[in-house]
Amino acid sequence: MNQKQPSPPCFVPVEEKIDRVCMRLPCADRQHVVLSQLFKHIHGRLHDRMNTVLREHNVNPVSFSALTMLYSSPDSVLNPSDLADSTGESRANVTRICDELVSRGLLSREPNAEDRRRIDLRLAPDGAALVEALLPTLQLRVHSTYNVLNAKEKEQLERLMKKVLGALDQ
Repeated sequence: MNQKQPSPPCFVPVEEKIDRVCMRLPCADRQHVVLSQLFKHIHGRLHDRMNTVLREHNVNPVSFSALTMLYSSPDSVLNPSDLADSTGESRANVTRICDELVSRGLLSREPNAEDRRRIDLRLAPDGAALVEALLPTLQLRVHSTYNVLNAKEKEQLERLMKKVLGALDQ
């Protein structure tokens, strides 16, 4: 009924090390450590797959995230602070990212129509085209990883991950 999922071969050495630590420190909660390491390893492998796709187009994941946040915004416009909030990047890093994307013609900086002291970032047609070209490839080569789960398992995983993320925000 409630069978334990066997570990993939790539994770067996990690679990062996966790087990040795837990033997030396009996107060350690093995399952919590395993879960944390699973998150780390899954994130790393998904990130690597994404990098492989994006590298073919001379884009990194942070820049692509900025482009997709602009793509998803009304009129494809955001101010730098909103872009920093939506990507989880610092404002200084967003400035650096935007400098690169502006120099490549993927976005532009424009004075805000209502407050000329503010700057708006606008996704350029080439930036939108890049997002539209890459999203299907990412779906096929990265996000399809979740196809090992059925619909109910995906819903459960999403719910549980949101629960953990919510606990980290408290």
